[in-house]
Amino acid sequence: MGNFGPKHLTGLLWLFSLIFFLLILLLMIKKKGNYGTKYDRKVILFASLFIWGLEVIKTIYIFRSDDFSGNGNYPAFMMPFHICSMALYAFPILASNHQKFRDFVKPFAFAVMLLMTSIILAIPASSGIMGSEPNWHFTYINILPFQSFLYHGTLVFVPLYMVLSGFYRPRISDVWKAFVVLIVVAVFAFALNKALGTTDFMTLEYGNGNPFKSLLYESYPLYILLLFSVSTGGTAVVMMIGDILATLNEKNRKLANQKTLLRT
Repeated sequence: MGNFGPKHLTGLLWLFSLIFFLLILLLMIKKKGNYGTKYDRKVILFASLFIWGLEVIKTIYIFRSDDFSGNGNYPAFMMPFHICSMALYAFPILASNHQKFRDFVKPFAFAVMLLMTSIILAIPASSGIMGSEPNWHFTYINILPFQSFLYHGTLVFVPLYMVLSGFYRPRISDVWKAFVVLIVVAVFAFALNKALGTTDFMTLEYGNGNPFKSLLYESYPLYILLLFSVSTGGTAVVMMIGDILATLNEKNRKLANQKTLLRT
């Protein structure tokens, strides 16, 4: 039931099938209607409302479930301030009218969200998002696993849609913007961990689910340096791949247009 077990692989299958279906459908509608950025922002706004709705479902479940005392107890570590929770705040910015602000957040929403979410979906046991049920039956105990997979699936869908729709053109030169936003949210998470004393937002306090956890207790500065290196390095790689693919796509379009002109 753990990583790459039947539930994990089945979950990835139905999740990415849904993502690809929505991408094809929404991109076809965009192309047929010749819609522009306003349409893209509406799609992302809907995605933002969707993950906020999933967050509400999670909150209600936590308040009522025996897994969390079932007496209105809401543990601090479940608050929406983990790295993937940042989509709750970044995606509405992408859908807003503030062009300069959303342009600055785009690299973070694309590269960092795609990187971190892909890692979590690849090794879900580290974050416990699959739950204890061995399958995807529609049972009460599977509410959080369904919520988690749909939530993280949306965090994959939006970055892919951003690029495929032309809403964002990845450029390696934009990496610094992603770094700045990442550092800001990391400082916020660090301060919140210290203030609450029982949380591990962005694995900065206890390293729960982090493969480098043992290093945290040996040398915290080295642990932070390693986290920063992996995060920034991974973000740069995602951005570089996006940049290369976008460049190749642009060249193919130019060649196709040239061939069309020659035929006419």
